[in-house]
Amino acid sequence: MAREIRNDCCDCAVPGYPCWGSACPKRNVEYLVCDECGNDAEYLYEYESKELCEECLLEHFTKIE
Repeated sequence: MAREIRNDCCDCAVPGYPCWGSACPKRNVEYLVCDECGNDAEYLYEYESKELCEECLLEHFTKIE
């Protein structure tokens, strides 16, 4: 699931600026999605054959203070 393509169309077309259709960069926007929590992430980390966000990755380790 780590990568998801979404249509982020914002209906910006106006008479002087028509819709670009499939050429619009907002039509197929790639998002990184954590395999564990399902949230969008800026970065993902590979761990035990999963792609995890930083928060989920850190849950797999013991914090030493």
